[in-house]
Amino acid sequence: MRKLTIIIAAVAMLAVACGGSSTDTATPTSSTTTAADNPTTTAQATVSGPSSSVASGWNATLIAEGTKPSLALDSAGQPAVAFLFESVPDGFVSYASAANGWAVDEIVEGYFYGPIGLDFDPDGNPNIAYHDHQSSQFDLELGDLTHASRTDSGWNTTAAGDGGHDGWDSTIRVGSDGVVRAAGIDPVQFGSADGVEYYELVGDEWIVESIGSGPIEYEWNVDLQVAPDGTVGITYFQTSEADLVYASRTPGGSWEIETVADTGDIGRFSSFAFDDNGYVHISHWNTTTSEVTYSTNSSGSWETAAVAELSAVEIGMEGARRITSLAFDADGSPVIAYSDTSGIWLARTSADGSWESEQVVTAGDNELGQLISLAIDDSGTPHLSFTEVTGHGPLTGQIIYVTAG
Repeated sequence: MRKLTIIIAAVAMLAVACGGSSTDTATPTSSTTTAADNPTTTAQATVSGPSSSVASGWNATLIAEGTKPSLALDSAGQPAVAFLFESVPDGFVSYASAANGWAVDEIVEGYFYGPIGLDFDPDGNPNIAYHDHQSSQFDLELGDLTHASRTDSGWNTTAAGDGGHDGWDSTIRVGSDGVVRAAGIDPVQFGSADGVEYYELVGDEWIVESIGSGPIEYEWNVDLQVAPDGTVGITYFQTSEADLVYASRTPGGSWEIETVADTGDIGRFSSFAFDDNGYVHISHWNTTTSEVTYSTNSSGSWETAAVAELSAVEIGMEGARRITSLAFDADGSPVIAYSDTSGIWLARTSADGSWESEQVVTAGDNELGQLISLAIDDSGTPHLSFTEVTGHGPLTGQIIYVTAG
């Protein structure tokens, strides 16, 4: 099984103009870690340095070749990413962690689809969910959400084994009780009326159920979280109505579905989190206004506000996927990372409640992959991962990790 060479990009420090609204740019340099330096990897591919630049006070690390990363923090607050390459015959799903010097571990080869999900169990083991076509040719009778987990003995992969060609736009969460939960889509494009599906690993068996969304297209993302009281929540884009929808189930209850926002074409690429009181905070995309948007029920009813406008979002098979990502700061305030082909921004609320954005990454010669993954550690330090695109047909790129400090 192939493992990719790791290449680490040096810190790129830039001067910030007055007001923080623009930056001078400089291309970060890179240095190579060879297989001899790190015996867990073997030299197989060479990754060139990134053309994008980061703002002053931010550091960039180039990890490896790949696309569509999902970032999570382990129990010690160390960042890790899962990513993949969607191609036949060289497709792969891989994992890398800062705790292991960003050594890349290729988990499996095959024909896969992202976005994918990454989370850690209470023992600190990574868990990944992704869509496996299960054949080098597209087959409606094959294709499942697949779960990869690592223990001391290595990686184990198991398919959910549900009927249909499902598990698209997969995301995963592992609770403090160790229960593995996931969500994905059984798409209407392939003849299914099931739409959004919920997955739960009980012993060695996956329990799969449709939440009652009705027919849903893939591409527009689902997100899943577990509230402090055990409520499971899922956000998704109701494609028939072009609305943002939130579905929830309390322990022992049934799924309840409510529309969050319905003005215009709104709700694609949602990312959400529960606060300590169980209220929901969602970032998403308003296609009608070309705005990143924020919705919450923290006042007792759903309220939606514009965060910022994006001018370079490209939709298509190799276009935008998870262009928003929401997490809470150390003080419990929501923070939204968002991206188009030209840059990545981080938005926070100001004292008057309005959103203010800082540009973190500026694209250089290569466009950005229009997928951003954000996590914030206990000290309030943000961690980001994204793709810098290096080619199309199939989409190819470089996985880059960025943090403040």
